[in-house]
Amino acid sequence: MDKIFASRLIRKKFLFTIAVLICLLLLIRYCILPIDLISVKSNDNIGSFIDKFVASVFTAVVVGYFLFWMQSEEKKKELEFTESGYEIEKYLSKTRITTGNWLFNGGLGRYTKFATIPLLSAQASKDRRTIAIKIIVINPFNIELLQKYIDFRVSVEKNKKKKNWTQSEVQSEILATIITAFHYKKVNQFLDISVNVKDFFTLSRMDISDTVAVITREDPAIPSIIANKDSYMYMHYSEEFQQVLRQSKNVDYTFSSIQIPSKDEIRTCIKSLYPEQIFSEELLKEVYNKFKEPKSPF
Repeated sequence: MDKIFASRLIRKKFLFTIAVLICLLLLIRYCILPIDLISVKSNDNIGSFIDKFVASVFTAVVVGYFLFWMQSEEKKKELEFTESGYEIEKYLSKTRITTGNWLFNGGLGRYTKFATIPLLSAQASKDRRTIAIKIIVINPFNIELLQKYIDFRVSVEKNKKKKNWTQSEVQSEILATIITAFHYKKVNQFLDISVNVKDFFTLSRMDISDTVAVITREDPAIPSIIANKDSYMYMHYSEEFQQVLRQSKNVDYTFSSIQIPSKDEIRTCIKSLYPEQIFSEELLKEVYNKFKEPKSPF
């Protein structure tokens, strides 16, 4: 019954068919019976059968639709949609208070370094409890991938206020996110942070806590999906994260001090992670500035 009511078109056809059937039976019951060609007893049996059949069908449809409506109302609570990506902070801030785990899978991780890591760090210190954070961003030295990402960002922003998307801009944002994760990992022993890089990107970004999965697009004007813990979509996105994690590469580095890393220390970190890559002092400067003064994408 749920499958019938779930589709609006099928539901309309089903209810129309049931209504026509009941009307035909009632027409027979009150306009045609009794039939002269058969006995009084047979007429009574037919009348009784029609009465019971109509009552049973009507009751089944009403009860079935009521149960479907109740379940639909419950499912609405499991899955919500924001009017735009700008509204997600109220969902993220609430779940940061109690979560013990945080999963991020996205592109550059700008919001992650601006808000997620620092605020989770503060919450972990306040509560004296460990919070595990897993971060997946795109590979900052996969130049072909970066160009595809840039082409995509330019295409979705062509009718909006454009950002200057360049290779160095994208690289520096990603590297600043990675440096931020390593810095907080050193500073706060209550944080268990791991960073992976992937050689592909998707249109969606996901932030998953213990209670909610917040799915956003690169364009904050597009509505976001809020999937609560007991919903199918929460399980779906959690499993998707694990699949992406298996296809990505872990990167790790430990700073020697809890002090804010200098440009030289950041240079050493990047060289340790990517010993075969050559990068300019200008890129290093951008990474340092974005690490020191991150900006919200919203």
